[in-house]
Amino acid sequence: MNKINSVLLPGSFFTYDYVEKTKKLTSLEIDTIYFYDHTVNPVDKNLEVYQLIDGLYKLYDIVKNDISLGVCVLNINSRPHQTLFEDYINKLLDIKNFKLGIGTGDDKFEKRMNFSNNVEQIINEVKSSKKFASNNTQLFIGGNSKEKLNFMKKYDLGINQWMGTKKAFQEKESIYNKIKHPLGRLSICLNPYKPIIFKSDLSYEKIFVLKDSNNEIFYKTLDNIFK
Repeated sequence: MNKINSVLLPGSFFTYDYVEKTKKLTSLEIDTIYFYDHTVNPVDKNLEVYQLIDGLYKLYDIVKNDISLGVCVLNINSRPHQTLFEDYINKLLDIKNFKLGIGTGDDKFEKRMNFSNNVEQIINEVKSSKKFASNNTQLFIGGNSKEKLNFMKKYDLGINQWMGTKKAFQEKESIYNKIKHPLGRLSICLNPYKPIIFKSDLSYEKIFVLKDSNNEIFYKTLDNIFK
């Protein structure tokens, strides 16, 4: 099985030495650098958190197309439809080889206004964008519900699992394996110090969740993942 290793950046990534930390990331066998879509730091609400679009373009200026960038996952219900596309999705689709994850949000880390955008409408609008195909965008959905699995099957999407159980992952794997031309990957977010690696015939993507920490711990975490 081919290794597909990616990382999800901590919220305060840009607070200290982000250029040097990015150079470290580009020196490793990393497929994609992901951002999350939060306005409150999930580790500590008193810590800073990057602005999604601003952070992505800062990093893109450094990595260019050497490493893919992505978002895991964009909450489609936290903004009005027009704002979602004009200020977020259209700008993300401008980035070549972008990995676009979408989700409907939950209250685990923060409560936000819910605009109840139509998931299927969003998927179809993304897929119909000229930039989607020309810039080689990948599209996946995050979640475990039957509804999300049905969207995966209906629209040939990739799917991401946040930690979770082997049983839940195997259910996604069995569905994904039947998709002839998936628009995105099968992936799972993992604790870098306690990763649960599942045996699979598929080359699924492992996304290691980096925690907010000082630089020393940041580098040690990367060394532990890519030793």
